[in-house]
Amino acid sequence: MSGSDIELRPIERSDLEFLRDLANDATVRANVVGWGWPLSLASQETWFDSVSDRERTHRFLVVKADGTPVGLTGLWDIDWRNGTAMSAVKIGGKSENRGQGYGAKAVQLAMEFAFNDVGLRRLHAQILEFNEASLTVYLDKCGWTREGVARQHVWRDGQFWDVIHLGILREEYEAWRAARDDKV
Repeated sequence: MSGSDIELRPIERSDLEFLRDLANDATVRANVVGWGWPLSLASQETWFDSVSDRERTHRFLVVKADGTPVGLTGLWDIDWRNGTAMSAVKIGGKSENRGQGYGAKAVQLAMEFAFNDVGLRRLHAQILEFNEASLTVYLDKCGWTREGVARQHVWRDGQFWDVIHLGILREEYEAWRAARDDKV
């Protein structure tokens, strides 16, 4: 899946060091809904070798045109019967990768793939209330709708925070895409 200056590609073993660093990045860790212990390269390798749920989850590396990895996106918890999946994006690696539009472009490419190639009918996401960058990407740059709030749902930095639930239907994506003049 390629855009004008990024592409999404499947994860390779050679990407595991980058993924470990992304998962351990303090800014990324502070802004994701899920939580985990800091990762070692050995634990990344064990994860890579043991991933068995490839029918329900597909992760993609977000790569700049020059081949430099900048993040991760994908489709999680794919529900084939109902045609739904969860979307997420993490941009990291170096601070200069943030704020460059890679997150929005990655979500747009993932939507295009999910709706046009995979045939899903709905995507959903969960964003921490203070994660303005992700809220901007999904709501303002990718046409998603705020669907609800899970109040005081996630513990971060010594307190509980709300989780904002977002979603987009295939027909909403198609209308959003038709209204755009530019390409990803």
